[in-house]
Amino acid sequence: MSTTNEIKNIERKRTQIITELLNFRLMIPGSFKEVYRKCGKQNCWCHDKAGHLLRRITWSENGHSKTKAIPEKDIDWIKEATENYREFRKKRKEIQKLDKNFKELLDAYEKGIIKKSRLLRDYL
Repeated sequence: MSTTNEIKNIERKRTQIITELLNFRLMIPGSFKEVYRKCGKQNCWCHDKAGHLLRRITWSENGHSKTKAIPEKDIDWIKEATENYREFRKKRKEIQKLDKNFKELLDAYEKGIIKKSRLLRDYL
């Protein structure tokens, strides 16, 4: 495939990914987990078992880890929001890879055009 066609293909892919990125309407950074934790009370049922189920979101803010409990009614919402965030970041990385490849192809294209242009004059 020619460099020109490769550049056009990358630009099409990039435009498609940007369109997908702009369709995201719900995002929360962090990760949702369901964990079990013992409360520490000697007479609680969890003392001899796995513990109480806790649903939490954890994220990093200004270099510090933050954790918040998620209400039962918002579990599906937070799962969707955190998954959207991961997908958004993944697509941003795809764009970065495409941009790098795009730059390399443009550099190669530029060198090729310069080389051909120099052949048009014997003093270059």
